Amino acid sequence: MSDTVIGSRTLVRGRILGEDPVVVEGRVEGTIRPDAPVRIEASGRVSREVQGTEVRVLGIVEGTVTGTRRVEILAGAQMLGDVKTPRILISEGAVFRGRVEMDFQER
Repeated sequence: MSDTVIGSRTLVRGRILGEDPVVVEGRVEGTIRPDAPVRIEASGRVSREVQGTEVRVLGIVEGTVTGTRRVEILAGAQMLGDVKTPRILISEGAVFRGRVEMDFQER
């Protein structure tokens, strides 16, 4: 399994689906839904929806994030939207504005 990387100078509009992990270094305006982990790098920006088994945010996300196992919002990240996950980590230095729903079943 190899990562699908959205490069730092790339803009994707639409949906990203699949089974490989996704790493966002650029911009995605749309939906990211692999059946795998998703990582939004410090240079990455996503608007609309992110869903993965584990979602790590180091950049900016404006929209809904669903992690079927875990969501991490790390130092320097900006998360503006709602999070759905059984486990969450919000690091010191992260910005989070939204709601967290933790009462759903893991796959």
